[in-house]
Amino acid sequence: MSADCLIRPAREDELEEILAIENASFTCPWSRQSFLDAFAGGPVTIYAAERDGVLVGFSCLLTIGEEAEILNIAAAPDHRHEGVGGLLLIRMLDDAEESGAQNVYLEVRASNTPARSLYKKAGFSEIGIRRHYYTKPREDAILMKKALFPEDKGHL
Repeated sequence: MSADCLIRPAREDELEEILAIENASFTCPWSRQSFLDAFAGGPVTIYAAERDGVLVGFSCLLTIGEEAEILNIAAAPDHRHEGVGGLLLIRMLDDAEESGAQNVYLEVRASNTPARSLYKKAGFSEIGIRRHYYTKPREDAILMKKALFPEDKGHL
């Protein structure tokens, strides 16, 4: 189980491990340059999920003023269904709230039932659809939002 999983800011020297998880997780993965840009500073934080010294997942959060957006979240294929994504999500929500964000947004493939379920358990609501947003294969994106209130963290 993931109780022994440490969630912390990722380091740029972990880029190869992050890219390996990214490429194993998505049909249209982020480029190396996208991650390098995020590591360069600014409003994006990359988080690492580490277990026994091994990177088992990562996530990316964009925070600007009173809004935050979950840009990316993935667990290594051999560590899926162990709660890694949930721990990353909790950390991002906590940090977004601490930074003053009032709302957190995300988009997810319509067919990604496990992720949609995780987000709903965390208190996200579906607020719209972006038709044909994803490619490889072409698919709709479900837009989701969570209003941040200190007393409502969801039930992960």
